[in-house]
Amino acid sequence: MITSKQAIKGCLIYTPKHQIHRAAVTSRETPERLVDGYNYIKNRTDILDSFELVEDFPPATEEDILRIHEKPYVEFMKNYCEKGGGFLGDSTYVQKGTCKAARYSAGGAIEACRRVMGDDDVSFALIRPPGHHAMPDRHGGYCIFNNAAIAARWLQDQGMKKIMILDWDGHAANGTMRIFYEDPTVLTISIHRNPEGFYPHDGYIHQVGRGAGMGHSVNVCLPHGAGDKEFKMACDQIVFPLIREFLPDFVIGCNGFDSHHSDEVVRLRYTSKSYYFIAKRLSEMYNGRLALIMEGGYKKFNGKLLHSILSGLSGKDNPVEELDDNLSRSLMQMTNIFKETEDHLDRLKSTLSDYPLGRRAFVE
Repeated sequence: MITSKQAIKGCLIYTPKHQIHRAAVTSRETPERLVDGYNYIKNRTDILDSFELVEDFPPATEEDILRIHEKPYVEFMKNYCEKGGGFLGDSTYVQKGTCKAARYSAGGAIEACRRVMGDDDVSFALIRPPGHHAMPDRHGGYCIFNNAAIAARWLQDQGMKKIMILDWDGHAANGTMRIFYEDPTVLTISIHRNPEGFYPHDGYIHQVGRGAGMGHSVNVCLPHGAGDKEFKMACDQIVFPLIREFLPDFVIGCNGFDSHHSDEVVRLRYTSKSYYFIAKRLSEMYNGRLALIMEGGYKKFNGKLLHSILSGLSGKDNPVEELDDNLSRSLMQMTNIFKETEDHLDRLKSTLSDYPLGRRAFVE
């Protein structure tokens, strides 16, 4: 670990090539959600003294992608894009440039890991299309290839044995969960809004893995309206104890800005404090072995939240002053949300304690 007296050296991975992927129909998943954030950061000297801006990196190779995705699916996606693409269903669209953009997205996730395995302490890959809903043979929720999963297998191909993927997007990382559902070498933790009646209708407390992977898939399901206090409680009670017991060789953090209170679809209530908190804590625990990648997030506030995350990674103060957004909630509502979260975390700890990793984290 690097001490607070030493400067953090990081990189921000980005390529304008993602802009060739754009929906012909109305969609929240637009190029502007990255362009606006990147342009915001390019003007922040407090970030640029710690983070190198990296726009030149290779796309993921077919070998990289086939470590996760089935060949018929990859071939279908390639051929469909070459024919001009169209709407695939499940909120997912493709067009002629989509496969190229998706390969660069996965390549950006790999590059973020490669840089940290080299000279950088931390990295952030500002990439799209996102990936955490994609499964080996299926697209979903704007996602084509599963960027985090591809990067995790690339790391293992480089000799890293145990990988943790922590996802704090507002939607469950169901694709990532299912890819590694039977794999004890990859611990997946997803903190998301309760999926009952909410996309992707997957990622429940009882989904803990299968076979050798039992206890290595963790779903923290927060109630509608949960905010900074509930997110911090979930991290303190579930995430950090599991990290300490699993002892990963590398951590991939999957960031989603759609948990912010400005997102009217997800309707969680995070402020910049939550994004700053998780970035700072992970950097303190795992700099030198930590890469963050972009998942969801569709508001113009993305640039400011990215500023908060990069500041947390580099050990600087949070530059975004934002009050907890409790004005629209009564004291009774806030109390009920907090109590519902407490009850869920207690049930989750009890469920995970049936398996060796959870037993060591929560019982012994």
